[in-house]
Amino acid sequence: MEESWKKKFVKWFEEEIADSDKPLDEHWDVKVDEINNSIWIKATSPRTPYSVFVNISRGFASLQIYTGIETAVMEIKERLKIYRTLLMLNGRWKMAKYVIGGDNDEIIILTDLDLAALNREEFNDALTVTLLALNDMVEKLGLDEEYREAQLMHVLKIVDEKLEKGETKEQVTEYLIKTFGISREIAREIVREAMKNKDEPEFPIYR
Repeated sequence: MEESWKKKFVKWFEEEIADSDKPLDEHWDVKVDEINNSIWIKATSPRTPYSVFVNISRGFASLQIYTGIETAVMEIKERLKIYRTLLMLNGRWKMAKYVIGGDNDEIIILTDLDLAALNREEFNDALTVTLLALNDMVEKLGLDEEYREAQLMHVLKIVDEKLEKGETKEQVTEYLIKTFGISREIAREIVREAMKNKDEPEFPIYR
């Protein structure tokens, strides 16, 4: 059963549909792994700095986004404020929920999937809600600047990988224009920034 659902989820992520405004129809890079008898599908989109995970185990499945926000290291007052906000958000979203997991109490956005009746359209709805819940959390916790920085680093990483593969600056520029709907001037600036970071030495050079 798990193997059959793994193939379905991978197929749905890889079915890219042009001129669609649905998140599932965008381009996703997909990787599959098996950990402790659970299947993990990692899907990464150029449009969000956070990967989306599908976990399949013992007849159950869920969508998960690991936010990297570890609350265990925070001061108690700040932690309680965040927990209160997450509890309020949990009452707002019917499908997605905010949970705490891992050794450092990381905030995870989790959406359970009903495999008994799940089809591609319902999976797209679940993915959409999960991503909207992420955006809502970013706004309510005042993390807009951190999110924009993470998005920029995500895009620069994509550009760097494409240049490493041998794509020309113009090819990467066209990709950025098509994928993000930005101007040619901004796309070229992003490529220049990526190449600048690439050319900088890892350690300072002393003269």
